[in-house]
Amino acid sequence: MSAPVEKIQRQLDQVPWLRGRGPVSYNYGQWVDETHHLLVTLFGEDSPEAREFLEIVGEGAEARGWGLPLAPTNQWGMQARLERAETYLQLLVSDKRSSRASTA
Repeated sequence: MSAPVEKIQRQLDQVPWLRGRGPVSYNYGQWVDETHHLLVTLFGEDSPEAREFLEIVGEGAEARGWGLPLAPTNQWGMQARLERAETYLQLLVSDKRSSRASTA
């Protein structure tokens, strides 16, 4: 079974593909839902990890990407949300790796 860090990293590895597709709202929405589900599964629904991710991408189907416009100059457009989500997940992976290294 993969470690939590590896699972989060797999979600991060999809970001360039999403970006290369525009991102397309359907693909972005799926990615957001999958990533949030992963964080809930790994850390719990009320965990800081899951809550902070939702604060970044927004709550509800439309806010999480289903039908969301690219809106490159809008801080709540899909591209800006994807940037924030990517940064957040990178920090989360880094934090979990350093936590794992300090306990090893």
